Amino acid sequence: MLKYLVIILSPLLFMAGFWLFFYQEHGVIYLLGVEILNIIISGRILSRYHFLRFKLLWLNLIMVYISQLLFLLFMISGTARYWLAFLLSLLWGLIWWLLKNYFKNITDLANTDYLAINKFFYYLAFWFLSSSLYFLVIFLHFPRLYAAVALLLAALSWALDINRVKGQPNIYFVFFILFLLAQLVVLIYFLPLSFYVAGAIATLWFFFIIDNTVSQLKHFKLYLGLFLLSFMLLLITSMI
Repeated sequence: MLKYLVIILSPLLFMAGFWLFFYQEHGVIYLLGVEILNIIISGRILSRYHFLRFKLLWLNLIMVYISQLLFLLFMISGTARYWLAFLLSLLWGLIWWLLKNYFKNITDLANTDYLAINKFFYYLAFWFLSSSLYFLVIFLHFPRLYAAVALLLAALSWALDINRVKGQPNIYFVFFILFLLAQLVVLIYFLPLSFYVAGAIATLWFFFIIDNTVSQLKHFKLYLGLFLLSFMLLLITSMI
């Protein structure tokens, strides 16, 4: 019963927090604290005694939330922000429901089936984070080095989870990915692109070099379609 309450109440708390943030932006520290506790408590309830074995998962979900909050802060259209906050809350509910089923039927801790649930969540968060950091650098003159380090650290954590194979991630491959990603991130900064487009290009590159499913045409079409649809919707609504 408690797990089903998590699936319902946790997304509602995310949505209420997002909407409240639009009116009380100075309380962002308190909001972060509440929602980080929301993720930790929800994860603990769903995973039970497996909680500590999946520390990277909870850390990654916390970074996903921070990326979402940062992106919502810089959206231009107020209506689009509310709708995106609502859709993200629904997505959190889906993630919790799928994780509940995963931990309920778990038989092998080295199994990485839950990554099929979170991959798109991570990639979408990478877009949110990269777009937001480009915004900070371009318009608010945020230090480029700090922005690059923040993005690469988040990419490192998400890449470790995505590339985990039977509990043993290939760390050399992950660092090679970060090396390639860092070059593109710097190059994009010098191009005359909006921060939405810059983040989308960085995200697609991150996806292409990290996900082995891209070699399968049906998966490529699915992911590319989702990214392009999300990008176009947010780009159009940002101009309203």
